[in-house]
Amino acid sequence: MAEPAKDPLPLPRNLMVVVALAQGLVLLLLWRALTHETWPSQTPALNLPLWTLAVTGPTLFLLTVEADRLKRAALFVTGFSAVLALLAVYVGWQASPVNAFPTGALIATFVLTMLVACFKGAMYLQQLAAGERIDYPALFRRSWRNFGVFGLSWTLTGGVALVLALWGALFAVIGIDFFQELFRKDWFLFPVLTVAFGLGVFIFRRLTRVIDGVTSLLEGLMRLLLPLTAAVVAIFLAALPFTGLAPLWETGNGTALLMALNAIALFTVNAVYQTDRSAPYPLFVHRPLYVCVALLPVVSALSVYGLSLRVAQYGWTVERCWALTLALLLAAFSLGYTWSIVRHRDRWPAALGRVNVVMGWVVLGTMLLVNTPLLDFRKISLASQFGRVEAGEIELRDFDFRYAREQLARPAWLRLEALAEEHEADPELIALIRPVPPDTQGERIWESVTLRPEPFDVPEGLRAIAEQEWYMSGHSTVVLIRIDMDGDGEPEYAMLHAEAGSDYAWGTLFRQTGEEWIRFSLNASGGAESDVDGTLRDGMIGTEEPALPDLRVGELVFRPEPIDMGDGGGTIIYRAAGSAETPGEEAEADDSAP
Repeated sequence: MAEPAKDPLPLPRNLMVVVALAQGLVLLLLWRALTHETWPSQTPALNLPLWTLAVTGPTLFLLTVEADRLKRAALFVTGFSAVLALLAVYVGWQASPVNAFPTGALIATFVLTMLVACFKGAMYLQQLAAGERIDYPALFRRSWRNFGVFGLSWTLTGGVALVLALWGALFAVIGIDFFQELFRKDWFLFPVLTVAFGLGVFIFRRLTRVIDGVTSLLEGLMRLLLPLTAAVVAIFLAALPFTGLAPLWETGNGTALLMALNAIALFTVNAVYQTDRSAPYPLFVHRPLYVCVALLPVVSALSVYGLSLRVAQYGWTVERCWALTLALLLAAFSLGYTWSIVRHRDRWPAALGRVNVVMGWVVLGTMLLVNTPLLDFRKISLASQFGRVEAGEIELRDFDFRYAREQLARPAWLRLEALAEEHEADPELIALIRPVPPDTQGERIWESVTLRPEPFDVPEGLRAIAEQEWYMSGHSTVVLIRIDMDGDGEPEYAMLHAEAGSDYAWGTLFRQTGEEWIRFSLNASGGAESDVDGTLRDGMIGTEEPALPDLRVGELVFRPEPIDMGDGGGTIIYRAAGSAETPGEEAEADDSAP
């Protein structure tokens, strides 16, 4: 039977608002430290735990707290958040030293695993804080409710941000810029949006009957999809003896397809079969369905086998470690369901809850374990790939140094540094092991850029911007022109691009205003040039009216057009040291930076 309707939960609204506000202020401080590159942002082993505590602790508390169980909720949430922070210390250490190697993949993996861990953990925390026995029907209800509350609260937060943006834009149209400038301040946005999220959690946690109604609708849709999914499983497995496995592996993504099929089948089974509800299908449908469910371990076995073939050929990578982990989790679910079917036949859904409760703990533990030294996929991958070198399967020069640098974080950095010292007498190998230092790389860039009308010293603030433009262009001709466009005695700088032998050119104009650089797009018009790159290198340089004048190179005319971000004067893309922005990042002309 479905859970009877209850009165709205007694939630401490004022406390929830205070917690949300405090979360916004802490996130603001961490954001300021990050954007200004001040302590503790340059110490990942401290910075990442602080971000983890600031994000997960208050959010889990908002989802868990009830008016009559404040202490229990605070106790359990604090303990769980402390565990997550300890994991963040290790992951932050793997990102150290800062800026020595790319950490995007490392941080992204940590964030995703923490999302899953918090989703699973929130259900258990809520039952523990409420003093309830952990059982599957309650976990199922709470999982859907948490998903609905969290999603709707974020939707409300996004709606608030959208209304504020509309508010500012409307008043800016009639000449009142105050609101638009205010709503762009980080000290305004962080508290306002976190309070909006906290109020959303308060509102939607009291609307559990509405969320349960939406859940029932989704379960009805799953009830229609489950027979179709089961039929796909049965027909696919029946066809394999006639086709063989070779066509599946030749696709290159056969393992991923099998895992997707397995995951969808398990999801629909869980959405339809609940231990506290009546049978969703008549017996003549129920029996063929659970026969198909009993075949899911075969799908799991095939996915593990396909993955093992790739590992045997190319060794372990972080992606393959994750694939094996997910495949084993899916296999464990599938085997648990099959064992329930073998033991209980028609009554197998009665055992579904026991399997799911146990596997819920397993999933939670796995998400935590992969962020510890005990199951560090980066170390496993690094050892596997260098093991192939030591075994003579590949030459050291064929080792994927780029993957190691970009994906394997600190373990690879340490190993590659040691390897570079070991082979310091081999410059070709050193060039593969160590990327070109940024300053040397920048010098190489300037060797390919033509400075006109005569060689000149490029301002330091402009160098990083121009190098980024060079990277983004990827074109054979790049010309940087220094010219006083408006006759004020201060030069502007135009970076022009063209393909060799093409008849099209474009560029960007940079103007310095105080300590800021403003960018204008340059759109070419004028004579039909058959060799535009030659014109950029040799054409006579001048200006065209009006002020800000057009830039003329040969018969080409470039018209500066501000890249409007609401400030009316182009886009500021660089600020001097001490301001909020860094070279190469687009930002707007405001005074939000302290």
